[in-house]
Amino acid sequence: MKNVILFFMLFISLGSIHSQKPDTAKIIQKYIDKGPIIGVLNEVSDIEVFEYPKFKGRTGKFRWENGKLVPPFKPGNVSFRVPEGKIVYIRRCISDFPDESAYTGSVASADLSKVCGIRSDDLVYIYVQFNGISTTIHNNDCKRFFGSLKVKMYESAPDGAAQVLLPMTAPATFRPDAFTFQAFSHPSSASAPRLGNLVHNGNPVTPAPSAVVYITGGGGEAVAKYAIGASAVRDRRAGLTINADLGSAHKTCDLCDDFSSNVRMTAPVNKSFPFNRADTDGRTLNAANNHLTMGPLKARGSRDGYAITASGGTFLDFYAHFTVIGL
Repeated sequence: MKNVILFFMLFISLGSIHSQKPDTAKIIQKYIDKGPIIGVLNEVSDIEVFEYPKFKGRTGKFRWENGKLVPPFKPGNVSFRVPEGKIVYIRRCISDFPDESAYTGSVASADLSKVCGIRSDDLVYIYVQFNGISTTIHNNDCKRFFGSLKVKMYESAPDGAAQVLLPMTAPATFRPDAFTFQAFSHPSSASAPRLGNLVHNGNPVTPAPSAVVYITGGGGEAVAKYAIGASAVRDRRAGLTINADLGSAHKTCDLCDDFSSNVRMTAPVNKSFPFNRADTDGRTLNAANNHLTMGPLKARGSRDGYAITASGGTFLDFYAHFTVIGL
């Protein structure tokens, strides 16, 4: 009788064990704690790293361990691939302030030491075209502009801890480096720049978008193509910074004696134009309002040499005009 009772209790116990549902979360945690799959769960898949330059040797990926990024190999001299259609941001923590760089293509030789963050975004492009300069034109001398206009595009990281300059392409004359769109550059008013659609009469006047500055005799238009992350545009984390340092010659009329070869801004001006939100002047640069005017840029000068008529100096206002496409 005792054997029957024991058998019956064993049968009930086994049945209850089989009827219980497994706790999936505990099983997963059990394997994470043991370690075999922790590397897979914490891998950073934004780039594929090669052990040696020129995409040679073993491949691997960064992974998070104890809050730090750990490289798959010695990071001092490696290479890495960027997925097609992506822009990758690599953050380095070398000093007190982190620094980020953006990559749109694979890199055959790189130092990935001190990397403290890697993220990626869908790659899109924004075009910036230079539509020229406007001022009050009294005669042809007023068209003899000199100085420079430099444009850079920036993007802030989602956490706001770093800002990155974005890479661009443009015709050689308008591209001094990988990040700067040199929309205009001319040394002095002694000669006129070899550029078409450069100077427009009016104070101010907004040139039509079709009035793109170009090099006369060939050499391309003043248009830059910037690579940028789609979410940076959508989340209003990007914009342009323009540096202006302009001057021009001046003469009030053909027979006037007030010619000046050096009416120029007293100091360069830097101004930021954020995308899809108001700037310091209350203007919003977006898809519906993509024409950008920088100015008035105040300039002053005095006539060259001596003259019969009196003059208290020459004062002019300059305006630089751009169109931003792709917002």
